[in-house]
Formats: sequence, C-alpha cells, structure tokens
Amino acid sequence: MATIYINDTKPFPNFLAKSDNKRETFANYCNRQKAKLKLISDQMELEKKDQENLRELRASRNKRKYSLFYESLDLILRHRDEICATARYANIDAHYLIRGGGLYVGPLATARQFNFSGTLVNINLKLSTLLEIWNSEQFQIKCKCGDTAVIRSFSGSPLSGSSRATAICPNCKKESSIGNRSFGKYYSLMLKNIGNDIEKVAKNIIAKWSLAELTYDKKVNEGNASKWSGIGYELYGDGEICDLETMINELKMKEFEAQSRAEEK
Repeated sequence: MATIYINDTKPFPNFLAKSDNKRETFANYCNRQKAKLKLISDQMELEKKDQENLRELRASRNKRKYSLFYESLDLILRHRDEICATARYANIDAHYLIRGGGLYVGPLATARQFNFSGTLVNINLKLSTLLEIWNSEQFQIKCKCGDTAVIRSFSGSPLSGSSRATAICPNCKKESSIGNRSFGKYYSLMLKNIGNDIEKVAKNIIAKWSLAELTYDKKVNEGNASKWSGIGYELYGDGEICDLETMINELKMKEFEAQSRAEEK
C-alpha cells in the first residue's frame, strides 16, 4: 500500500485567481480559527456594504440627472457658448452622460480616480468637453425632423473598425441609430478629450500651488506669516461649484427674463 505524505507547511495552490483570495497554510488556518479571527472581519463586511449602498445611490442619482439633461438638451445646446465660457457651468461633471466601449478594449472610462498620498481625487469628463465632442461631425447625425442629433452611446470593435451608435435629437427628443462609422474615431476622440480634462486639472493644481508659494513667501518676507502655518494654507480651489440642476434652472430663468423684457417693449 502506498503511503501519502502531506506537507502542510506550504501554502495551498491559488485555484481561484481573485485579488481578494488569501493563501495560508493549513496550520495557520487552524490557529486562526482557534483564535476566532476572520480573513474578512465583520467591520470590513460592513464597510463593503456601505460602499455598495453609496454606489447604488450614485447610480440612481446619475440616472435621474441623465434623464433631466436630455430632457433639457435643446436648452443646453442653445446656451453652448455661454456654458463653455462660464467656469461654473463648464466644469460640471458629465461622465455619466455618454457611454462607449468595444470588444477587447472594454467600456470607455469617462471618470478616473487617482490616489495621491491617501487622498482620492476624481477627474471626470466635463460638460464643456462633452459639448466640444458634440461639435465634431463624428458625433453628429441628421435627424428625420431636420435638426442635428448628437451621439450619446457607441460600441464596436477596434479590429474590424465597425461600430453602432445611438443619438438623440434636441428638437424632437427622438432616438436614432447609425452604423458604418469608424469605431476608432469615436474611441480616439473620446480618449483625447478625457486626457485633456485630466491635464487641465493637473495644470490647474500646479498653477494654484505656485501662486500659494508666492503668497506664502511674500507674507514671510513681510513678517505676516504665522509660525505654525504653511504653504498649504494659501492654496485655494476654483471657488463655488455648480450642479446640473442649478445650471438648468439659471438658464431657464435667463430665457424667461429675456422674453419678459422683449414683451415689455
């Protein structure tokens, strides 16, 4: 009869290739069970559940904003130039308003999250950038009503180059589809503009930090800087932010006031 020897000092093979898999020896497993320790604690599970609830809330919020935006698309496109020229409007988060992706490349990331020294920074597709994308012929089609519809989702393959896209008309609000356009042109134009947004944010922070250094040095030379303060206290952001709902309401009010003045003449 053959004798089987089991060496439990070596870790078990990682049969399931998952990032959260924990490999340990059988001896360590027994000791951990005896100490009543879990690889994933109850507190970790609670945090995971809270994070999932937050994701669901954000998804629900973005769905509501998505509907509001496209219901007001005619208003937004009428004020395209004003939106792009007004920082409060131009920098509104628009990452959930357009979707794209394809075979082998997966879904297009219109939102990026960076970890800088433990601080999470989100850089999302900006509204002014989305409006700029819609200025290109690649993201426009002619609607049956005669107006110009804009692409709000696309898919395809980088190998064959084929694609399929859906567009919505700001005038009649009807959705139409189009094929036989280059997937590469869709994807590359989106990547380029998302990259521009990331660069814009990075350069903005660098410029503001440089200004903070100058301001701090000036105060130090004038003897006005407190000994416990630092350059970071002189760093400021872009000021007030604006949400989509506020922008739409303000644009409606401007049109109402302009119409009222016209009627009074």
